[in-house]
Amino acid sequence: IDGDAVSTMAMTDASGHYDVDLPAGFNYEIEPYYNEDPLNGISTMDLILMSKHILGMELLDSPYKMIAADVNNSGQITGFDLVELRKLILFIDTEFQNNTSWRFNDADFVFPDPGNPFATTFPEMVSINGLSASELANFVGVKTGDVNGSNLMMMGGDTRSANALQLAIMDQKLK
Repeated sequence: IDGDAVSTMAMTDASGHYDVDLPAGFNYEIEPYYNEDPLNGISTMDLILMSKHILGMELLDSPYKMIAADVNNSGQITGFDLVELRKLILFIDTEFQNNTSWRFNDADFVFPDPGNPFATTFPEMVSINGLSASELANFVGVKTGDVNGSNLMMMGGDTRSANALQLAIMDQKLK
C-alpha cells in the first residue's frame, strides 16, 4: 500500500457473493475474471440466434446478449464470431482465441445505446477511491457465446464434453 500495488484474489460463493478484507482509506480496482469451461451453455441455438441477428432477421434484444455474441471480442457481431463459436462446438478449438469464457460488466452501468453496447467502452472493473468501512461492487456476468442464456452455472446442469459415448446394439438389417 502507500503507492505500492496490492493484488488480492477471492472466489465468489455459489450465489456470486464475495468478500475481501482490505484496509480502509486506500484506492482499489475490482476486476472479476473467469476463463474456464468455455462450452458451458453453448449450443447450435446460439449460432442460429447470432445468424438471425447478423442477417437483420431478428435482432438480439439485450446489450448483454450482444456482448455474448461478440465471441472474438472485436466490438461487433459478424460471421467471424460464428466461425469462432463453431470451431469451439466442433472441438477444433478448446478455448476462445481472443476472449475469455466470461465477461463481467459493472451492474450500475447504463448503456447509452442498448442497441449497440460497443458504441462506448463499458466498464469491466469498478474503481473504489478511499475505501470506507464497507463497499459494494456488483457485476453482471456474461457467458461468451451463450446468447440464449442457457449456461449451466445458472441452471445447475451437467457440462458438455468431448468424451465418446459408446452404444451397443444388436446386428440388424436396415432399410
